[in-house]
Amino acid sequence: MENKTIFCYELCEGEFMDCGNCRHYKNNIMEENIKLAIEWLKEQPVRGVITGSCMLGYFEGQDVDIFVYDEKSFNKLIFAMYHSPKFQILEPLELWKFNRYIDHAYDNYHKVGLLTLKFYFNTCIPVNVILKKSYNNIFGILSSFDMDIISKGFDLETKQYLDLSGDSASTKIASWNKWNTTFYDPEMWEVNKLLRQLERVFKYHRRGYNTDVVALKYIALIDEILKLQDIFNSANYSEKLKVNKENLKVIKMICNKWLDTHEITEEQTELLKLKIHEL
Repeated sequence: MENKTIFCYELCEGEFMDCGNCRHYKNNIMEENIKLAIEWLKEQPVRGVITGSCMLGYFEGQDVDIFVYDEKSFNKLIFAMYHSPKFQILEPLELWKFNRYIDHAYDNYHKVGLLTLKFYFNTCIPVNVILKKSYNNIFGILSSFDMDIISKGFDLETKQYLDLSGDSASTKIASWNKWNTTFYDPEMWEVNKLLRQLERVFKYHRRGYNTDVVALKYIALIDEILKLQDIFNSANYSEKLKVNKENLKVIKMICNKWLDTHEITEEQTELLKLKIHEL
């Protein structure tokens, strides 16, 4: 207890506090659990990459992302986590997904090319296990992200790090990911998929990063899609293009408003999620 009190005293600027309620002490515990979760994952004999916010140093509310390269690795990892006392499935939806998957009744991977399951390490650290079709190496995963600051990871097979983030971590200025080819050839369906990452712009601004450049790049992509003409003789395509443009106008409006204020309300966030879902 003595060491905990000294730790709290130093970080709370000379004010002794009850260690159990001290945010600094709790953050220290969470940071330690993040490290332990990563070390456990590094020991697993699977093909995949540890990436995401856990590569940027600790901040409150952090999680760990691990992208696996094939279904065999996905199965090995989730069963190892399920049978480990260090991991728990705490959310009802995630438990439902797990049970449906092992009963071969949940086949989201072969339908849409994506499988995700969320475990918790020591009941406190979310660990997201993700399988995306056609992404079978560390470069493929990192180059699919929208922002450079998170484009770094540790490959479990080679035991090597790959960092595509440039100097963004030190400058705290995020840019769009130059390795993501969607930014160079903005095809409508690919832009729609990329926009699923848009919320990260607002999230990382709250974490202390300047993400204006990324927001402006998203707006530029949206403008390219809004310029598209209906050149196909297809009623189905015409309707999808019309709905897509209507949703993109709302998304662009929210981005522009955020650039003016650097604030986004809960109502705007929910509207943003709805419009992205409708793309």
